[in-house]
Amino acid sequence: MSDNSIQLTASQISNAEELLASKDNEISSLRQQLIDGENSFNALAEEHNKLAAALSEKDAELAQLKL
Repeated sequence: MSDNSIQLTASQISNAEELLASKDNEISSLRQQLIDGENSFNALAEEHNKLAAALSEKDAELAQLKL
């Protein structure tokens, strides 16, 4: 077997660590954005369902008035 070792400088390692930390922060931020988006979606879906139910009730009332 041949020895294929890789030499890295302290600067290269430091840059890689900084990039990793930056990407970790980016992932955390995106995860929070996703959670916030899901929460907003769920709240809007609930509001939609309430409005759809209210509309259905009003449609039923209107149908009764037309009789």
